[in-house]
Amino acid sequence: MAQQINLDLFVNPLSIALIGASSHTGPGALNVLEQMLSTGYKGRIYPVNPRGGTILDMLVYRSLMEIEEQVDLAVVATPRTEVPTVIRQCVSKGIRAVVIITQGFSDANDEDGPRLHQEIMDAIAGTPTRVVGPNTLGLINNFINFNTSFIEFDTKPAPVGLICQSGIFINAADDFSAGIGIGIDIGNTADIGFTECLEYLAEHQQIKVINIHMEGLRNGREFLEAARRITRHKPILVLKTGSSEEGARAASSHSGSMAGEDSVFSAAFTQSGIIRVDSPNHLAGLNQTLATYREMRGKRIGVITISGGAGIIAVDAAGKYGLEIARFSPDTMEALNSMYPDWMHPGNPADIWPAGMARGYRGVINSALDKILSDEAIDAVLCVTTAYLDPDCDPHNVVGVINEVAARYPQKPTAIWTIGPYRIKYAAQYAKAGSVVAYGSPDEAMYCLAQLFHYQSSVKNANCSAYLAPENIDHKLVRSTLESSLNAGLPTLNEEALDIIEAYGIPVVRRSLAKSPEEAARQAEMLGYPVVMKIASPDVPHKSDLGGIKLNISSPDDAVAAYNEIMENVLARLSNARINGVLVQCQVSGGTEVILGGKRDPQFGPVLLYGLGGIFTELMGDVSFRVAPITSAEALEMIRETRSYKILSGARGREPGDIEGLADCLVRLGTLLHDHPEIAEVDINPLLVTAKGCLTVDALIVL
Repeated sequence: MAQQINLDLFVNPLSIALIGASSHTGPGALNVLEQMLSTGYKGRIYPVNPRGGTILDMLVYRSLMEIEEQVDLAVVATPRTEVPTVIRQCVSKGIRAVVIITQGFSDANDEDGPRLHQEIMDAIAGTPTRVVGPNTLGLINNFINFNTSFIEFDTKPAPVGLICQSGIFINAADDFSAGIGIGIDIGNTADIGFTECLEYLAEHQQIKVINIHMEGLRNGREFLEAARRITRHKPILVLKTGSSEEGARAASSHSGSMAGEDSVFSAAFTQSGIIRVDSPNHLAGLNQTLATYREMRGKRIGVITISGGAGIIAVDAAGKYGLEIARFSPDTMEALNSMYPDWMHPGNPADIWPAGMARGYRGVINSALDKILSDEAIDAVLCVTTAYLDPDCDPHNVVGVINEVAARYPQKPTAIWTIGPYRIKYAAQYAKAGSVVAYGSPDEAMYCLAQLFHYQSSVKNANCSAYLAPENIDHKLVRSTLESSLNAGLPTLNEEALDIIEAYGIPVVRRSLAKSPEEAARQAEMLGYPVVMKIASPDVPHKSDLGGIKLNISSPDDAVAAYNEIMENVLARLSNARINGVLVQCQVSGGTEVILGGKRDPQFGPVLLYGLGGIFTELMGDVSFRVAPITSAEALEMIRETRSYKILSGARGREPGDIEGLADCLVRLGTLLHDHPEIAEVDINPLLVTAKGCLTVDALIVL
C-alpha cells in the first residue's frame, strides 16, 4: 500500500533535510536540529539554510538542491511565502515525505494564507510526495528516539499511537495518554489526514491502542469505513473537541435542527466501534487498561478492600458505570470465612483488614485474591490497597503478591486503587510487571473496566451483519416524483413526501387529495369517518401554524366546512401560497408517536434520527442518530438508546409496539436517504407504532 510506504518514511526516516534550519541554539532557541540531536536520532541530517556555514558543527547546505544523497523526509520551517517553492523543490528531488511546521496558511486570517495553502496542494498533485501539516509539530517515534518538534520535552515510550490536531497532545503525552509510541500531528491537514494515519497505526505491531484528538474531519465516510475495520482488532479512542450546540445547523425540519454536529459525530463513532472519551483525564487510564488486560467477559465485579468505607465508594462507582457487584459462590464465602475473625462475616466488598492484622496482610490478600479470581461468578476484581509508606521500605508492600496472582488469571482484570502519598510510586511498580493497572480513584477504575467490557463485548466480539438493501421499493415512482419536484423548483414536499415514503415500503395512512369542498366530502365518505384534513401546499411545511389542519371530521357537512376554513386560514396569512388542494386522511389513534428523520451532514452524508414524536420531539430531545444506510441490528440499537424503548416494550401495562416493524422503517428511510442525495432533510412525524404495525401520519421532505 503506497500510503503506508509513505507514512513509514515519515515515521522511520533514515535521512532528513531540515529546510530553514535555525542558527540560534541553546535554551529557548526552539531549534529543530538541536532537539533532534538531543533525543538521540541516529539517521543522517542535512541542515538547509541560505546562509550556509555550520550549525552545531554540522555542514549547512544553502539549498535543498545541493544535497546529492537521497532524502527520506523533509522538515520545512521557512517563512510561509517560501514554502510553496520549497515543496516544488522537494517534488523535483523525489522526496516523498514532507512535514511543514510553518504556520499561516488555511489557519491565517488574510487572503494570502489560503492561496499559499492551495499552491502547496497544486505542487504535490499527481506526484508521490505526501505532506503532513502545515502548522504542525510533526511526528514522534519513541521506539527509535526520533521527533521533529522544535520544543524540548520528555515522554516515556508506550504502545500508544496518536493522531492529533494540536501538538500539545504529543508534548504532554505522559499526561494525556500515559506515554506514546508513535505520534502524528496532522496540523491543518493539507494532505495526509486521519484515515491514512489510522490505517498505518493499525498495521504497526508495536501499537496496541490508537488515540485521536479531533477538532474537525474531512472525508468522514472514508474515515468511518477504515475505523469499522480496525476497531475489531485494535481499540480506537477519540477525544472530539468543539462539541458545543453552536455546531448545530439551521434547518427546516425537526430532525435537521436536532442533528447537531456533535450528536452526529457521537453516532458515527458508536457505529464504527470507536470509544469516544469525554475528557482528556480518561485517556491515560483507558490506554493502560486496553494495553494491559487481555479481555473481560462480563460485568460482575469483586472488591477486596482494607477499608469498609472505601469498599462502599467502589460499589457506588461500579453502579455508576453499569457494572455489577457480584455474589461470591458458597465455596468462596467459605474460604473467606475461614480467614475472618469470628465476629465478622465475609461479603462483597471483602474487607480483609481485620483478617490481615490477625494472620498477616500479605498472606491474606494472596489467598483472598486467588480465591475470588477463581470464582466463576467473578469477571474482574478491584483491590483497594495502601500507599502510606515508601514502597521500597513498606512491610505491607503487596505489589509482588498481587502481580503474581493476577498473572494467573489474564482473562479476569485485577485493578488496583492505591490510597496514600506514595500512590504514584506504587503505580509505577505495578506497571513494571504489566499484569495490573493502578488507578487514581475507584471512579476511574470502574469507568475503565466498563469501557473494556464494552469494547470486548460490543466491538471486538460483536456479530456484525452486512447492510442489505430492502426489497419491494418502487424506485421508478420515487425518481419521477423527485425529478418533477426539482424541475418545478419546489423547496419542500408534503403530500409528495408521503408518496415517496410509501414507495420505499414504509406504511402510510390512507389518503386522497381534494381540490374542492364537494370532492373533500366524497373522499371523506370513501375513506370512512373520522378523517383529518390538511392544506396541500409546497409553501406551508408546518401546517398547524397557519390553521391548515382540521381534526375529527365526522360528516359531509363537516368536510365541506373544514375545506373552506382551511383555505381561508392559509390565504389570510399567506396570500401568495401555491395551493394544490386539501389532503383528506383517515384519522388514526392509539399506539406510540415516534419521529423518524434524517439530514445530509457535511462530513458523513446521510444521517438518521429517531426519537419520541409528536409534541415531545424537541421538548424531550431524547433522540438517537446513525449514519445511513443502517442494518436491522443498528436500527434496533437506535430504538434501545432512547426512553421510547421502555414505552414500546409495554411499560406499565401498555400494549407492546411492533419494534421489529419500526426497525424496518428506519432501515428503509436510511436507504431512501442513501439512494437520493438530492434529499437534504426528511421528517416522518409522527409515525404511529402499535402492536399491529407502524403507520406514517405526516411527513416532510426538503430538497
